[in-house]
Formats: sequence, C-alpha cells, structure tokens
Amino acid sequence: MAEGIVGSLILQIASSFTSEADKSLWSCCVEEASMLASVKDDMEDINNELKMIQAVLRKIDPFIADDAPAAVWMEEVRNAAYDIEDIIDEFTYFLTGERHRGFLSKTIHLPKNIYARHGVARRMKKIKGTIKEISERRKRYDFWVSEQGSSSSDTKNRPEDITPFFQNDIDVVGMNDEKEGLISWLTDENVKRMEISVCGMGGVGKTTLVAQVYKSEQIVNDFQWRAWVTISKTYNKDDVLRQIIKELLHEKKDVTPQDIDGMDLRRLDLRRLAEKLREILENKRYLIVLDDVWDDKLWSAIHHVFPDNTSKRRIIFTTRDGEIASSLASSNHVLNIQPLKPERAWELFCSIAFRGYPERMCPQELCDSAKAIVDRCDGLPLAIVTLGGLLYSKHSVEEWGSILKSLNDLLNNDDSVRERVSNILMFSFHDLPYYLKNCFLYCSVFPEDYLIGRKRITRLWIAEGFVEVKEEKTMEEVADEYLHKLILKNMLIVAGTNTWGRLRTCRMHDVVREVAISISKNQNFFMRLETRSPSDKSRRLSIDRVNNTNGMAPLGKMTHLRSLLVFTTRISDQKHFNINETLRFRLLRVLDLQGAHIEGKLDVVGDLINLRFLSLRYTDVSVLPKSFKKLHNLQTLDFAYSKVDELPSWVSKLPSLRHLLIFQSRWTSKKGPGDIWVSKELQTLKCINSNSEVVRQVGYLTQLRTFEIGEVRDSDGIELCASIKKMRFLHKLSVLGEGPLELRPLGLETLDPPPLLQKLNLSGRLQRLPRGLSSLANLRELSLISSKLSEDPLPFLKSLPNLVCLVLSHDAYDGEELCFQVNAFPSLKVLSLDRLSQLSQITIEERTMQSLKELILTYCSELKRLPQGIEHLTTLQELRMSRMSEELLERMRGQGVDFQKISHIPKVHHARYNINGERKVEMLS
Repeated sequence: MAEGIVGSLILQIASSFTSEADKSLWSCCVEEASMLASVKDDMEDINNELKMIQAVLRKIDPFIADDAPAAVWMEEVRNAAYDIEDIIDEFTYFLTGERHRGFLSKTIHLPKNIYARHGVARRMKKIKGTIKEISERRKRYDFWVSEQGSSSSDTKNRPEDITPFFQNDIDVVGMNDEKEGLISWLTDENVKRMEISVCGMGGVGKTTLVAQVYKSEQIVNDFQWRAWVTISKTYNKDDVLRQIIKELLHEKKDVTPQDIDGMDLRRLDLRRLAEKLREILENKRYLIVLDDVWDDKLWSAIHHVFPDNTSKRRIIFTTRDGEIASSLASSNHVLNIQPLKPERAWELFCSIAFRGYPERMCPQELCDSAKAIVDRCDGLPLAIVTLGGLLYSKHSVEEWGSILKSLNDLLNNDDSVRERVSNILMFSFHDLPYYLKNCFLYCSVFPEDYLIGRKRITRLWIAEGFVEVKEEKTMEEVADEYLHKLILKNMLIVAGTNTWGRLRTCRMHDVVREVAISISKNQNFFMRLETRSPSDKSRRLSIDRVNNTNGMAPLGKMTHLRSLLVFTTRISDQKHFNINETLRFRLLRVLDLQGAHIEGKLDVVGDLINLRFLSLRYTDVSVLPKSFKKLHNLQTLDFAYSKVDELPSWVSKLPSLRHLLIFQSRWTSKKGPGDIWVSKELQTLKCINSNSEVVRQVGYLTQLRTFEIGEVRDSDGIELCASIKKMRFLHKLSVLGEGPLELRPLGLETLDPPPLLQKLNLSGRLQRLPRGLSSLANLRELSLISSKLSEDPLPFLKSLPNLVCLVLSHDAYDGEELCFQVNAFPSLKVLSLDRLSQLSQITIEERTMQSLKELILTYCSELKRLPQGIEHLTTLQELRMSRMSEELLERMRGQGVDFQKISHIPKVHHARYNINGERKVEMLS
C-alpha cells in the first residue's frame, strides 16, 4: 500500500513541474518571493529519493513485512508521503489564492502570506531530511528483498479479453446440477407461489449461479416481469421497494430512464410504493431476486406487498446464513451451494489463467505449480478466479514458483476458509502494479453493489492524481487501460456494456470490497461516515446515507481530506447536508454531491481552489456562483439534471477544464457563453445550446471527444459542419435541431465527420444524408431522428464495416419501402425502426445483416406484413414490437400465414397499452 501512495505522490510532483497551470504558479511565486526558489529544488530532491524508495517497496515481500521491521519502515514511508502531499497541496492552495487577489488585497495580506510561505519552505526542508533518514534506515536494517518479488507485471502478448468469471453471461463451471434444479423449481407449473433460498458462503458462486438462471432464455420467456435487487446490510424497506419498481420498469425496454425518473419514486412513501408495486404485478407472472439477504426481517416486513392473485410468483433469496435460508424458503426449497470439486476447480482455473493458450490448456512445465495453487483455494470460485487473474500476467516457471511459495507461507497456519479467501484476495492486491493499487481501493468508496460508471471512476482517478501522463495518450485513455487491467485481474466485475460491447459500468464483489475497505481503513485511505466521527487522518470520506434526525455525524477537523462523496437514494436522505461543512476541507480535490439536497451558500465551494472534480448532478442548484471562477484546477464540472439553465461566461475561462456536463435529457440543451472556445483542454461538452457565435467558436475545441449541441438552426449548419471537421479526435457527436421534433431542420448535408467518430445522433430534418457519413470506418452506432429523408438511406449506409446499432426514428425516412441488400451491414447487431409512419414494406435479401441479434419494430402503423425474407436472419435472437397493426399480428399468431417465418427466432413479443396506460405483453413465440 505504501508503494501505491508513493507512486501517486511521484506523479503529483511530476505534474506540478510540467502542467501549464502550475508552471505559471511557480513563475508567479519566484517573482514575488525569491526566498521560495529553493522549494522547487527541494521537491526535486525529494522526488528522486522517493523513486529509490519506491523501487525498494516493489521488491519487499508484503507478507514477510507484516512481521518484520520492514512493516514499521513502510508505515514511516506512508506517513512521510502523506506529509509531502499535504505540503504540496497547501503550497498550491496559497499560490493559487494569490492569483485571485487584487493589488490592495495582496498588500494587506503580504506579511501573512510570506509567513505562510516561510512555513511551507521550512516544512519542505524538514521533510526532505526525514525522507533521507528513512532511506538510510532501510539500508541499516537491510530488509529482506525477494529475488522475484511481486512482479506486478502487465499483461503482455495476450488477447484483449475483458470477461471475468463472475460476469453473468459466462457459463457456470461445475454447477450444472444446481442450475437445472433451480430452473425446475422456477418453471414448475403445478406450484403457484414459491420462495427459494440459495445458500452458501461468500465467494462460493451463489449469486453467479442465480444470475445465470435469471438471464437464461427459458426464464426470460417464462416470466413477464423480473427484478433483481441486492440487499445491503443497512437496508431500508422504502429503498428496496423503490429499487424493485425501477428494476421491473427497466426490464421493459420501451420504458426509458427518463420515464422512470419522471415518476420521481424518491418522493413516494412506503404505502404509495407498495400500491405502485402491486399495481405493476397484479395478475402477472413475476420473478423477484433479493440478493445477499442478511436477516429475515425484511421479508417479514414486505412480503404482503407482493400479490398472490397471479398464475406464478417466484421469490429467490441468496444468503450466507443457513438458518435464514431455511426460514425464508417455502417447502424446503433451499439450494445449498458447495465448493467446487477438484476437477471443476481445475477447469475454472485454467479458463482464467490460460486465456492466451490454445484451448486454455495448462502448459506442462506449469502443471505442478498450478495444481498446487488450485488446491490452496479449497474449491471457492472467488479465490480461484482471483488467483487465475493474478497468474494470467505471469510468464515464467520462476514466477509461478514464487507465487506458490508465498501462498504456502501465508496460508499454512490458517484454518479458516473465510480468512483464507481474504488472504488470497490480499495477496492479489499486493501483486497489483503500484499504479493500480490506489485505483482499486478508490472503488471501495462506492456503496455495496453500487454500479460504478466507467467515465465517472476514471475521472475521479485523474482528479486524485492516480493516473500518469503518457505521450500520445490522454489521461482518460490511460485511466481506461487501468480499469481494463483491474477487470482482467478479476478485481472488478463487468456489470454493463454498450451495444458494441464497451464497458459502461462495473462493480466490486462484496467479499473483495470488504478486503479493500479493511486495507483502506488501516492506511487511512478511506472511511465511511457512520454514527461516530471518522478519523481525522482519513484522506477520503463517503456518506452513504444522511437521514438521522440530528443531521450527519460530526465530521471532525479532517484537514487531510481529499475526496468527499455523498450517495443518496431518497428525498429524506438529502435534507441535512450543509455545504458549509466543506469550509474546513481546503485541500479537497473531489467533491461529489450527486443527488444531495444542499443547504447553505454554494459560494464557499469557490474557496476549494485545489478542487479538480465537482458534481452537482441531480441537485436543486439553479445558479453557479461567481466564486467558482477561482477553481483554476477544476477538470470536471458536472451539473447535469440540475436546475441550472444558463452557463456563466466565466466557466469557459477555467484553464484546466476537461469535462463539462450540462445536459438535462436526450432532447434538451442549455444556454452557454459565446466564448466557450477559450476552454482549449475541453474533451467533453454536453449539451450546449447553439447560436451563431457558439457554432463558429466550438471549432477551436480541437481536443473534444464528446460533443452534443442543441437548438441548431438550418442557417448555422454550414458553419457548424466546418467547426466539427476540426474536431479530429471526436468519438461521439449529437446534433439536435431547433424547435419541435418534427420541424427541426439541421442543414448538415455538408457534414464531413471526423474519421474516429464512433457514435452519431442527428435529430432534425435533412435534405439528404451528409456526404462523409458512408466513409466512417469506426462508426458503431447511428441514430437518425425526424430526418424526413425521401430516399432510402440503406444503400448509402450498407457498407459501414463496424456499424453495430442503427436507429431510424420519428419519420427519419418518409418512403414506403426499405430494402436490406445482399452483404449489407456485416456487423449490425441491433436494428430499430420506430415511428416510420409511411413504411409499408421491408425487404431482406439473403446474406444480409448476418450478425443481427435484435430487431425492433415500433409504431409503424402501415406495416401490415412481416419483413419479406425475415427467415434469412438466422442469427436473430429477439423480435420486439410495440403498437403494430393488428393485421400484422394476426399473421404471426398460432397458425397464421407468417407463423413459420418467425419459428427460428427464440423470442418474439408485442407490447400494447390499454386506456389506463398499463402495458400488456403478448408472447408470439
């Protein structure tokens, strides 16, 4: 852990010498007080000494260090690193503050500032001496250093495989009998209602098994409504019901997140939530999974909410406690999950550790070590896949032998299986490269089973200084590589991907998170706010819930705090957060108040001039105060879904700003300043209102990767096309026309999109498709909305080699026929035809769309027959329809004339809504 802290500190010192913002600070400092010129020299000396210390830390065996003088030495290193970090941040704080003071203010504060700077210089000299003494002490005591050590090597010459064992769509190794037994209980038509418990210790694979069954085609087709909710140790009944409702609605793919947000479930009390849930599930076949239940009180409190007047009701509980499992299950429907048998454990291990080998077979020279390592895991899948992920990056017999020896030393005197798993996870943590250790621990800041967004976590890592600068790569790209490596090593689990398979969300296995929290507490890396005050030495603090009547527990001084994150789920959780609490945290880098109800004047945040990440998403904030213009280090400013309607002009002058998130929904944008072009470091801008000045000047934002603009007028189209062409790194582009959806002319016919573009959304009328569209070799997702094209766009788009998702919506095409020609759309997996009011015929030729998985037809009222040639789509897994003509449906039902044409498609269904807005689903295959 000390290695991770030192590594992060080295990155920060290097950054302070190279970034343009900090260069100007140093220059300003020397001009005003030459006595501080030596501070920079001292920092360089400290940095060089730290690099030597870091080299030693990488070789010290972490488990021998636990009972050796090295442990004391490592503690000294960690404390010294924290002290240096404080000095650097305080120095930055003073210097940045100087830039915002006028001449008179500087004169008044001069004695105080010189004194403060003297203090910084004096402390820097002192810590320089401490670091040298620490280095000398290591030499005097000659700490044991392994020959191989923890190599922390990166994966080399291996295929890019981001699928860990615990991702839900991978086969369950060694649990086929349990899987079949669970499916038979769920599909038993002779039992109307059933409660099932799946029991086993943490890490044995019970959640993975249930997830496999939950997502299986047989179960998806058998139940109209499904929901999966993970129960935390400190659950709240309201939150559980709220989450079940959300999950049920999310399963219905024609219900958008905006629809769910519009219900504002946070404002419903327990009674109204119960009524809403009963309304949804009445007379339905439904399956509810309550994952990781810790007691039987929850079910006792909410069981009456679930209606019995249904043809089939199934509730599955997963729990670690056998007594709880028995008390919750009906008629002995308890499935006890046992550790894997040796042959199955070996099969699982090989599938992880030898992903880069032919048929995932263990090489002969590694067999002895590999089998001995698997034996140490006692058949627990979590331990097996964690060690498999660790060893996946090892390449020699010597490395494998070293791992085995260290494991034996660690586990020989350990009789507790639970402790053995924890120690194996600890072992894997220590093997991580130094630059991944802090990143991994930071993920434990999020609540249990929280879905961590890829962009959010990588931006937080960057704000904390965990990500190094590499030539020809942005820090965001480097951070993505870090995240990928943590997944490859099975330290994080893939939770969600986009249409072309890119990671969107991940999470921590609960046992892995427990280990991370244990490390974090011991090292003062992170603490959760509980009933007592957290340690004043904690560097990071998360507030999971703020709902006691006396407000938050006292925060104490916490002058070392670098990150403060608030996680709320209910309106009642939010009303006690006072923004004035942040006044004492002047060294904060991260302030994430997503969803919090903020009391006090937001102006105080402007004094947090070391701040790099600020989120006011889903808050009631309506105005950004002028004091924010002092946040010269701010990299991410997120006030999406807030009440801010206009972007102040000073925002564009924040020199370090990289990500500006101001969107409200898919169809709205917000007014921005005319001089947004000043923000030359900007990579993300979504979503800003268009005007002639904005359209012209966004062309200066040449570093943009994501750009969304709304209210685009036809007259600005040519200028906007010229600006977009300059954004040569652009990956995602969304352009929304001015006025109502059906009247939005875009004027983008001359658009020549940048070649790296992966996702394009055009919402508004087009005379014809942009001329450069057909040449986008990297395009993965294309949405054309309300384009009013009179000519079939498919021949123009058919050769896009990597297009995975195509959406034509709201009369994007005004013609009557679409033809998918032979060899067209070779990579297409999802096709959505929505609200094409004139469309009456679809022709699908042979050998077209040979990768298609999902076809969506909605609100195409003139389409009376199935697409001609749909039987050629042999890869199609789902045909999803909504509000289609009755004539088309009759041809598909029972023994209708088109019934055989869809017999090869596993899932065909049609959704309609009654007069009360209730959704009814008809399964047609």
